[in-house]
Amino acid sequence: MRPRAPLPPPTTTPRPLPGLGDVDLGGREASVFWSLVSQIYAPCPSVAVSIAQCVEEARPCAACAPAARFLADKVRAGVNAEQAREAYNYRFGPNLTPVDPADSPSIGPANAPVTVVVFSDFECPFCARAVPMIEKTVKRFSPNVRLVHKFYPLHQHAHARDAAKAAIAAQNQGKYWEMEKQLFAHQRDLTESDLEGYAQELGLALGRFKADLASPRAEKILQRDHDAGEAAGLSGTPHIVINGREFSTTYFHLESDLDPWIALELELTGTKR
Repeated sequence: MRPRAPLPPPTTTPRPLPGLGDVDLGGREASVFWSLVSQIYAPCPSVAVSIAQCVEEARPCAACAPAARFLADKVRAGVNAEQAREAYNYRFGPNLTPVDPADSPSIGPANAPVTVVVFSDFECPFCARAVPMIEKTVKRFSPNVRLVHKFYPLHQHAHARDAAKAAIAAQNQGKYWEMEKQLFAHQRDLTESDLEGYAQELGLALGRFKADLASPRAEKILQRDHDAGEAAGLSGTPHIVINGREFSTTYFHLESDLDPWIALELELTGTKR
């Protein structure tokens, strides 16, 4: 994801931005912050000025002040200018990679103002930790958030593909989310007999479950989701996309950043919580 070329360096000394009086930075931090807000374009595509100018002139871009606060928080946290710019680009940059929910497993209204898409692998330990956290966050923001699960079994995981097919087969019988929990809870027990055992525990019709496991449709869904992940720039799992923006785990943390990210999305869409 590449940011737009920066604007020229500022020729003025750092000064407070209107409405951001609580952004209290001094010395080197103030200088870095002022350089960033003066050289980075405002987040709204229709406003071709810097963040600083957008805020000072009260331009009609609701994301300008949050963008300035975001950069201030990054600078205060000790990240350098390049890292702050990269993080900003993921959160506010112009490049979007929307993902078609299709008929993937989902929770929440189809018309929710925020859609969280998660690509995961049932043998991935990071996914086993991340997915339950994401689901809890989605429930906290219900009914304004929709969660969509996409399958992306990694080649290095011997049972991940069959596990994904088992989840698809469970979805066909209305038990996807129950099967998801079983699969993540038993990542070391995903053999064929294990999967059939989970299906029986969930009360699934075993004959249909086995047939769906071997069906061409399951393969087509896995290929569709794989292609969608590649198009979304996936480089590992979990891969999280919120309203077309990658929630990069390089720059953001689920525990501290997911709730504020979603809250801001709702604020920018004018949604009352």
